[in-house]
Amino acid sequence: MKKLNALVLALALSSSGAPVVAQVGGVDAARFDELTTKLNLSDPQQQKVKVLMAGFAEDAAKVRAGLIAVQQNIRTANLARLDNAAILRMSSEAGRLSAAHTESLLKTQRDFYALLSAKQKREYNKMRSEALAQQATLPNK
Repeated sequence: MKKLNALVLALALSSSGAPVVAQVGGVDAARFDELTTKLNLSDPQQQKVKVLMAGFAEDAAKVRAGLIAVQQNIRTANLARLDNAAILRMSSEAGRLSAAHTESLLKTQRDFYALLSAKQKREYNKMRSEALAQQATLPNK
């Protein structure tokens, strides 16, 4: 159940940055299979979800690369010469990347949800609520 909750949270909240061995568009295969089983996804639905997750993983990789570059610029900034324009430039780029990630995440969630039947949506909503409740009880790191 923990793995399923993690997958639901990944679809519902964010992409996972944790490395996994076998992946389906950034989601490990075991979690994808569990979601497929719990929601009883048809073969065509599974294929569409794989395409959605692959697109999201590609977008997330671009965001990660951009954030690494921004973080490198922040770490190596010459503090003696750091002016407001440079601060604004770095902050704007970090904000742009965050917005791009949020847009991709929400579109992926919306498109995933649209693939589901009414019965699957009810089950997914239940799973999502349970995962969010469990997440709320975890201590902050």
